[in-house]
Amino acid sequence: MEKLLKVLTLVVGMTLILGLSTTHAFNSAAHLYIAQQVYQVQNKNTDLHYGSIAPDLALYTYPDKWPTSFEDTHYAYIDLRDYAHGLPQKAFAKGWLTHNEDWGADFYAHRMNPLNNNTCVTDVYYQGYVIEKACLLSGQTGIYNPDFTHLVVEIAIDLLLRNNVDLNLGKKLLNANSSRSLVDRTLLATVLVGNEQRTDRVTLATTELSFRTVVDLYARALKLPSPYNEQALAAIGSQLAELYGMELSEEQALDILEVAINLCEDDYEQVIEEVISAIKGELGL
Repeated sequence: MEKLLKVLTLVVGMTLILGLSTTHAFNSAAHLYIAQQVYQVQNKNTDLHYGSIAPDLALYTYPDKWPTSFEDTHYAYIDLRDYAHGLPQKAFAKGWLTHNEDWGADFYAHRMNPLNNNTCVTDVYYQGYVIEKACLLSGQTGIYNPDFTHLVVEIAIDLLLRNNVDLNLGKKLLNANSSRSLVDRTLLATVLVGNEQRTDRVTLATTELSFRTVVDLYARALKLPSPYNEQALAAIGSQLAELYGMELSEEQALDILEVAINLCEDDYEQVIEEVISAIKGELGL
């Protein structure tokens, strides 16, 4: 695990050096779960799962090589179904569509709280469920770095889903990340490189490699049995805290993670179910 943490710190550290935020990078398991429930696909769902997490690859790119990466992956080119050919690409495009900031899972995480509980958040634009819980986490822990508290809440939700709802969620995430079809990236290249010229092939390939490296390490920690997965992810959080200018021991990071879990455990399932229902409505399912 120590070697994995060093690699993770290096990769995420590079993204911070590039001026990027890792806020959205660690909710992959929740995205995977939501996409699976939206489409009710039980078999051959590797590319569906990967598509549901892949928009966040945009957070691991060079701004000068792909300056519109987040806009492209979360707003502008969210529906790739017309460009998809063959079962893997079609499954990938379906998963990709569930992720977006316009009306997909990220919309509810960041901008719209299905519980209409925004007593902590004053920003009228960002009042989503994760934002609300991150605000409450700051109040209870005294940590006022919004990117870090946001990250901890997303990890807490993934842990709750893995430990209480789907024990195979970490394994599914690891499999999706390691076994995705090469034609998935071909689809992205067709749209974002060929048709729309938003970036180039080398940048897309290296961006995805960085993204998949982080997801691999995260999934390996998440799939461990409880409480070892909490401990492994707390160790990762301790390492990442340094990149945010904080010093946290693994024990302190675990305490903060447990506070986040306590904040989410009573209502996260209701929120996830409402997000799934809303996305189904948008897709006419």
